[in-house]
Amino acid sequence: MHKPDKLLEAAVREELLWDLHLDDRRVVVRAQNGRVTLSGWVPSYEQKRVAVDDTWAKGGVRDVDDELLVGAAAEPAADDELAGACRRALRAEGLVPDGAVKVSVKAGRATLSGEVRRRHQRIAAERAVRTVEGILGLTNSVAVTDDPVPSDVAHQIHKALRRQAVVDGSPLQVTNEGHTVSLDGTVRSWKARQVAERAAFAAPGVKEVVDRLSVATDQKG
Repeated sequence: MHKPDKLLEAAVREELLWDLHLDDRRVVVRAQNGRVTLSGWVPSYEQKRVAVDDTWAKGGVRDVDDELLVGAAAEPAADDELAGACRRALRAEGLVPDGAVKVSVKAGRATLSGEVRRRHQRIAAERAVRTVEGILGLTNSVAVTDDPVPSDVAHQIHKALRRQAVVDGSPLQVTNEGHTVSLDGTVRSWKARQVAERAAFAAPGVKEVVDRLSVATDQKG
C-alpha cells in the first residue's frame, strides 16, 4: 500500500527518534514515492547503519538512499590510532578467532582482511570495527573457507525463519545448490526480507544468497 510522502517521512523520523542507539538530531529525512533519502550527520559509522536499518523497518519504504555523513567537526583521529582501536575491538569480540582478521586504516576508512571458517565470524569482525569511534567507512575483505554445506541446509534455514517469525503462512521457498542458497516467495515487510537473508547467510557453508523475495504490497507500517 502506497503511503503519502509526508506520512512516510513522519513514520521514519519517529522510528529514528525512539532508537536509543542513534543520535538523530542532525539527520534529515525526505521521501518521494516510497524512496527515502537520509542526509545530514551521525556520530559513528555504526549509527549510520542503524539509521538505514530503522528506515527499512517502516512499511511503505521501497528504497533507501543513504547520504549520511559520519563524524563531527572535530579533528579526526590519526589512522594508526584508529587501527589500534580496531585491533582492540577485534580482540574483545569473542566470535572472532585471535589473529584471523587483520585491519588497516587509511583516511579514516578501515579495511578488514584474513580468513575465517564461518560467515558469522566475518560478520562479527565487521560489527566490532563498526563501533569504533572515528571510523568513517569500512570494507570487509575477510574470506570464508570452503566448509561443506550440510545436506539439510534448506531445512535448517526454514526452521530459523520460523523461529524468527519471518514465515507466518506466507509462501516462502528455500533451495540450495552448492554454497549458494536461493530464497523465493513473499514476506510481509522489507525488515522481514532482511531477516530472511541474514538467516540464510548464517547457515554453515553458505557463501552466497540469491534473494528473490518480494514484499507484500498490502502491508501497513
